[in-house]
Amino acid sequence: MSVTPGIYRLLGCLVVLASVIVPVPAAAHAAERAAAESAAAPVDIVLPGTRVTVREDSKDPLRVTSYSFGKMTYLRRGAGFTRQAAYQEITVAPKGNKALAVPTSYQSGYDSVVLLDLATSKSTRIRTVRKPLVAHYVHWNRNGGKAVLTTERKSGSAWVTSGFVIVDVAAKSAKTVTVANVDKAARFRWSSDGVDVVAEHSGGSRFYGQDGAIRRTLAKTGRPAGGEDAFTPSGRGLMTWCPSSYTEHVCVWDRTSGKLAAKVPGIRPKALWGWWDEKHFIAVIPASGHYQVVLSTLKGKTTRVLAAFSAADWSNKLYLGYTRK
Repeated sequence: MSVTPGIYRLLGCLVVLASVIVPVPAAAHAAERAAAESAAAPVDIVLPGTRVTVREDSKDPLRVTSYSFGKMTYLRRGAGFTRQAAYQEITVAPKGNKALAVPTSYQSGYDSVVLLDLATSKSTRIRTVRKPLVAHYVHWNRNGGKAVLTTERKSGSAWVTSGFVIVDVAAKSAKTVTVANVDKAARFRWSSDGVDVVAEHSGGSRFYGQDGAIRRTLAKTGRPAGGEDAFTPSGRGLMTWCPSSYTEHVCVWDRTSGKLAAKVPGIRPKALWGWWDEKHFIAVIPASGHYQVVLSTLKGKTTRVLAAFSAADWSNKLYLGYTRK
């Protein structure tokens, strides 16, 4: 993908010597301007093992810190990405100082997560659920102190949700909670205040306490959506896939009142990967034989392309994990 870099203005500099203002030579201005523009210009990154091109700017509030592609998982380390062969999933916490990884196999009859300190490279394995249950789909709370995973059990040839696991980073422990009458397709994530967890329930959104007790149900909202965080940065808006009776595909609901705040027209995403800021969200959309990751407004207008990849890449279960800095 070829995108023309933005143009950044550099303020002219003046050299003051013995109270006399002397203009900096034109050649020096040109050198300084070129250096500043080079440092600030967006950068294209081709993700290893894929044909995905990601465009990043140093001023962006989020960046790709991990991704999965087929059965491969990659973690950002410094300026590049390294494959993590022992893990089927890895999710970096807000601020980027730690991550939780889900191993590819049981250990001693238990599923587990591995807590990674990305500054020291130290790791701690924490048991989650006993075989044959599994626990995956890691979602961090906003302060990075806890994470929630969805637990599943086999039912015939399908996996259905049974509850969730909460991992406490400070205690390096995990608590498994079985949820009665949970939606079979529920996927747990945190509420914006980190007090409750939220999941789909009967075409709506249900809030649960960390003990599994029902706190609140917003009926007919559609299922929560949005990558690592379904809530706007302020916490006021909850993004969902609109109910099937709506023409629009993306909806935003007021978390306090439960009322519809926005129906986003004109966009039919294949995936929603979280909020960029209060007025823009990250969406995967088809574009002339390939796919793009874009920023969309609540009016359905695309304001920027964040990444591009082929249809074959998308068919191979590509997922980019965006983490807030």
